[in-house]
Amino acid sequence: MWALVKREWFVFFSSPIGYLSLGFFLTLSTLFMWFFDTDYNLLNAGFADLNSFFTIAPWFFLLLVPALCMRSFSDEKRLGTLELLLTKPLNLWQILLAKYIANIGLLLTALIPTLVYFLAIDSLKLGEVPIDLSSTITAYFGLICVGASFVALGILSALLNKSQAAAFITTLLLCFIQLYVWKGIADLMQQEGLYRFFNALGIFEHYFSLRQGVIALKDGVYFIGFNYIVLYLSKLLLYRIKNQES
Repeated sequence: MWALVKREWFVFFSSPIGYLSLGFFLTLSTLFMWFFDTDYNLLNAGFADLNSFFTIAPWFFLLLVPALCMRSFSDEKRLGTLELLLTKPLNLWQILLAKYIANIGLLLTALIPTLVYFLAIDSLKLGEVPIDLSSTITAYFGLICVGASFVALGILSALLNKSQAAAFITTLLLCFIQLYVWKGIADLMQQEGLYRFFNALGIFEHYFSLRQGVIALKDGVYFIGFNYIVLYLSKLLLYRIKNQES
């Protein structure tokens, strides 16, 4: 399985798309955090924290994660190498987890340089009051959970499409629905029970809690359950593809 993870990394960084995807994410986030005169500019926030970054980062993920995942299976199907992969001594879960772990690793590679924002804010703050490190760690954990959920959706989309462009668009739509649409529906509800129900279906509410530094069991259960369900659907699709080819 780890050989497949390494292969995914090699394929990603063997093309300019890999470097462009990571570079685009870091450039865009840096411009919004430090240069563009918007509400997300850390210098205009008035507080020594990374709340602006954690607010806008999931929206950057809507572009980054589809770019990371669009080749996961769509390229395998287009080039005809998926049949060869299915003959390897790996079960379907190992194949899926290898793709999943590889793409989460790529996502972490994109996030690690953003730690510079924390160091910069820490050096620019006035006074001796330290930045709340625990809430920053919790917010990063929440951001990784959002990214992992998007990766799971990206793998499912790549299995549904042969074209990288179609996989990209499908992932973008599914991630947008999960991040924002459920919250938008919840905001239209006048009954409190329906409001909570639709809010609980989407990622936004659970990420918002973690972003505020609150670690709740329901949020952890949600992200674990959501990722498992999406990966299980991917496994069913992969099983169907394997049976069609045998």
